[in-house]
Amino acid sequence: MCIAGPDRAGLERLLRYGAGPPFPLERIEQVNKDRIVYRLPEPQRDGRTALSLTPLEFIEHLAAVIPPPCNNPPANP
Repeated sequence: MCIAGPDRAGLERLLRYGAGPPFPLERIEQVNKDRIVYRLPEPQRDGRTALSLTPLEFIEHLAAVIPPPCNNPPANP
């Protein structure tokens, strides 16, 4: 991505995009200590509109979408 120097509006859009959460927090609800409900942005093919997960299952789903750390070797000068 390249933002031209005088494009302040483009820079602000990019910063707002990068500063936001990976998914809206309004979609997550803890219904009790053993159950978390995540409302899906669109219905699934099978008609589901939400996922009901245990806290551990929820963390597993989150961990699955986190990319691994970059393993870039240092540049040789």
